Amino acid sequence: MTVKSEIVGVLGESEVLLPGLISAALAANDRIKLRLSLMQEATAKAREPARAARGFAPELRAAGLDSEMPETALGQARLLGPDTLFLPGAGALLGGLKTDLDAMLAPLTTAAMPEAASLAPRVQALQPALAPQAADEIPLNRIAALTSASRENGNKFHVLVMDLHKALNQLAASTAAENLDGAMVHGLTDDDRHAVRAFMRGLHRTAPLAFGHPGLGTTAVHGAAHLTIQNDIGTTDAHVLVVHVTDADVTVTYTDIHRPRAKFFIDLFAGWNVEWSPLNQRQAKGLEEEAFYLINGRFASTDAGKRHDFLAFLGSRLVFLIDWNKARKALQIFLGKNAAIGLLTWAAAHDYGHRAFLELGGAELVYDAVHRAASGRIRYGERLDDALGEEDCVEFLRNTLRGTAQGLAAGRSARLIRDEIQAELSRRFETAESAVFTLLVRHLGLSRCIAEGIAACLENPAPARDFARRAKAMEAKADKLTAQLRELAARMQGATMLRQVIDQVENTTDALEDCAYLLGLAPEGDDCATPLLLPLAETVTGALSAMVRAVEAASRLPDGQRADATEALQAIDAVVSLEREADTAQREAFAELMRTPCADARALLLRLELTKALEGATDQLSHAAFALRDRVLEELSA
Repeated sequence: MTVKSEIVGVLGESEVLLPGLISAALAANDRIKLRLSLMQEATAKAREPARAARGFAPELRAAGLDSEMPETALGQARLLGPDTLFLPGAGALLGGLKTDLDAMLAPLTTAAMPEAASLAPRVQALQPALAPQAADEIPLNRIAALTSASRENGNKFHVLVMDLHKALNQLAASTAAENLDGAMVHGLTDDDRHAVRAFMRGLHRTAPLAFGHPGLGTTAVHGAAHLTIQNDIGTTDAHVLVVHVTDADVTVTYTDIHRPRAKFFIDLFAGWNVEWSPLNQRQAKGLEEEAFYLINGRFASTDAGKRHDFLAFLGSRLVFLIDWNKARKALQIFLGKNAAIGLLTWAAAHDYGHRAFLELGGAELVYDAVHRAASGRIRYGERLDDALGEEDCVEFLRNTLRGTAQGLAAGRSARLIRDEIQAELSRRFETAESAVFTLLVRHLGLSRCIAEGIAACLENPAPARDFARRAKAMEAKADKLTAQLRELAARMQGATMLRQVIDQVENTTDALEDCAYLLGLAPEGDDCATPLLLPLAETVTGALSAMVRAVEAASRLPDGQRADATEALQAIDAVVSLEREADTAQREAFAELMRTPCADARALLLRLELTKALEGATDQLSHAAFALRDRVLEELSA
């Protein structure tokens, strides 16, 4: 406290000191967070000497600590045995913590805040822990105790700092000279007012997306060198945003106990050319898990308009930090941690957020939709992205985040929003089945092309070898479709009959490719007539065409058209009838082959194998048709 401040206090007018004391206390809070970050970084550097030390030069200069902690000090950090850290200026760091703690308490005591009665003894009790034992040494367990953000196991320094900061924000709000667009402000200049209005404009634009959750209270104070804007971001103690605004830049200091959320916060500003301090790995070995993360960002611009645009954007992002970790945990149940964070980033970028999703039940909202719309379609214990496929699952959950936000904002009932989500999920499972039928039609189309080529080669054997190569390429395409079909079917509950259809259609294609291969082996100058196999080949082609009609009709059954069921069953019956015709055609071909003289035994053997392979293709196709019939009847009885 300055001499003038002491004189004013003696005169009994200490309340006039409050704006200055509050400003000094907030600056002391910034310095404490910086000192703790320095200790954490020094410990990490000492334990991993090969890693480059993070630079703190801009932060040290801004906080006025550059003389107390030289920029080179972190690079000299090392361990003195297993329990002690050597850090040039460590004693000064500890002494500074004591001074700053007193500065944070001063305005609370001056204003006779009720909280001061409980906070002052806690400050006093921690004084011994802040006394330096050596100029350049500090025990690791002292660093762990100082940086811990846990409220367990007694009075802790960092917890005390958070409680002091919370009380300071309450004091600043209650003693503010003015409410400026919802921010409680002290002694602002005209330039400050424009900056605060910009910040609040952004905050108010997205604040409704909190849907009643407390938080986002803002205070602003003009200090000695800059405007300070603070926001409490929900109700978590260690979750605080401090913004400093000058004529040259906007600096952001953000603290969080969750590293993924701190990383998410940084990612929100992609494209804004913000220089961020590194977000280091989780606490170095030996420090407690509850320690916080502190990051600093600097947006440099001498253009007031650009600074105001940045402040508005910054204010608009804060609502997306409220309950972020709760939303991440809810979403990652269905598709994994990284994908869940990606969803939250997308929701923030599109100004939907996640609070509405949580307000309507979070994970239970999705569980309810699965129970109502997908019961029997998801195996027990199966994750939603495995059942739907990752792409479809992401799209469904995006629509869920968007639908809940837009629905609550528009005043729609919770029941209606839940029904819409259920309908969306139901459509996606029906779409998966539809995709199976679509791919089956493509697969059957390739088989029909091979069958038509076989018939053409039976009439004119000349291009048989070239066709055999083309048939092999078509079979390779069909194999890829089979892999896709099996992957889709594996994600569907109750798809046993569809899997049988897929397998038998695949066997049909294999049999036809075998036929094409055999045709390509025909001896040169073969005079053994092949047109006698043509009726059998044409029967196979007809059966494939009927199967295509059956699958196309079956794909329309979810739309509820009875005529489609009839068409599907008629086409299936046609496939079965053509299989019987193929049996007859095979016998007739065998009889004709036995009656027709053939000089080359190889040619006769080839035709016998062709006959068996063609008839075998219709056998496989009839098995597929019967499996499809069971699926159609099941759909009709549902």
